[in-house]
Amino acid sequence: MLNPPESPSNTEWRRLRAILSRMLDPVVTIDDHGKILEANESCQRVFGYEPSELIGENVRILMAEPHRSAHDGYLAKYRKTGETTILGRLREFPAVCKDGRRIEIELSVSRIEIPGESAVYCGSFRDITDRKEADRALRESERRFRAIFDGEFQLVSLLDPEGSVLEINRSLGRTDADRERVVGRAFWELDGWFPEQERVRLRDAVRAAARSEFVRFEIQMQGAGGQPLDVDFSVKPILDEEEKVELLIVEGRDITELKAAQRRETAMTRAFAQIGESASLLAHEIKNPITSVNLALRAVAKHLGEDEQVVLAELVERMQRLEKLMRRTLSLTRPLDLGIVECTPDRIIADVEVLMLPHLESAGIRLESEVAADCDSFAADPDLLEDVLTNLVRNAADAMQGGGRIALSFAREGNDVLMQVDDDGPGIPERIRETLFRPFVSTKSGGTGLGLALARKIVEAHGGTIEAHQSPLGGARFEIRLPA
Repeated sequence: MLNPPESPSNTEWRRLRAILSRMLDPVVTIDDHGKILEANESCQRVFGYEPSELIGENVRILMAEPHRSAHDGYLAKYRKTGETTILGRLREFPAVCKDGRRIEIELSVSRIEIPGESAVYCGSFRDITDRKEADRALRESERRFRAIFDGEFQLVSLLDPEGSVLEINRSLGRTDADRERVVGRAFWELDGWFPEQERVRLRDAVRAAARSEFVRFEIQMQGAGGQPLDVDFSVKPILDEEEKVELLIVEGRDITELKAAQRRETAMTRAFAQIGESASLLAHEIKNPITSVNLALRAVAKHLGEDEQVVLAELVERMQRLEKLMRRTLSLTRPLDLGIVECTPDRIIADVEVLMLPHLESAGIRLESEVAADCDSFAADPDLLEDVLTNLVRNAADAMQGGGRIALSFAREGNDVLMQVDDDGPGIPERIRETLFRPFVSTKSGGTGLGLALARKIVEAHGGTIEAHQSPLGGARFEIRLPA
């Protein structure tokens, strides 16, 4: 143990020992063979050892493997060669407490020369377990943040208020090398990212955001391979506690495919408008002669014999079908003007029955209806909806031979009204279900293929859907969903 220097009062020595004992971090002194000479009171708080339990022990009692087994060898080498890797340095080690717990410590060791005595070595231990755990948690948080940041499909960049890049993610085909190359540069000056003509607009956007403005517009960028990209671009300011702009967040969403789809849709809409306009003119030009021919045939029929009247009657029927086809074609090309009112299922079913019961009874077909208790009313155009359901019931009846059963039902599913038309007829072949609602596609030999196309147009104009399925009755099921 260290002996106090000879002096009348030993005041300074007692003062030094008092300071040592009250130090927040554990401090021990050892001789050149590792025997503990002194230990302060903090050793009990950190390691669980009373100072008296440590004095005289080998300092390796505080060490974890592999340092515990190798420490005597370290000292022997130092005594022989004077070489050391720890004196005068700050090192981190795992340590072992009295109860066997392992903690992380930061250790600094210094050599103390005492006149007339052998040198001693003073070690100061600092428990950094919580700090190390916080560091690990911070690294894990940063790793997760980086994974999310780089996993973003859209471009995300963090700028300082002057517009210099602090962080940028790997998006639009960019790599870590691209990121390292642009960090620290003004965002609008990134080579290979923006065309020359867009840089002034970018600079102005960044400067506006630095004045606490939110900026958003569409811009042209260059992808990793140099291909042009349409980007929905925004710069948003992040304010500190004093409402000053601290950071800027840049976001860029690749809308190249969306813009291309919009251009295709616009072109298609224009083409359909032209087709519709042409079809309307053509239908008008055809409709008038058809009406005239139809009237003329009726007038001529009065002066012909019975056999000739049969032929003319068939011709009149064909002219009427042609006129009906023209009207339905015009309905497909014209926008619908919905008259939305409060509807009740019972009223719609009653109107469908009035229109269809004579035809169904003559064909030996039974029409059943069911309305769920919670389906009292909903908003729709009743006339157009009746047209849809009447058409579906008529199609089902036309497909059935020798009588049968048709079921019309209304129910509520969440925020939707569900209408179903089921029959026990032959059903719909699987091969045509996907094309069933296209114009001029029909399963009937004399059908025009416009009824279901018009039905879908009416349903979709209401914001709903119509689908064809296999019915539990064995035939076809048409299912309509409308938002209530």
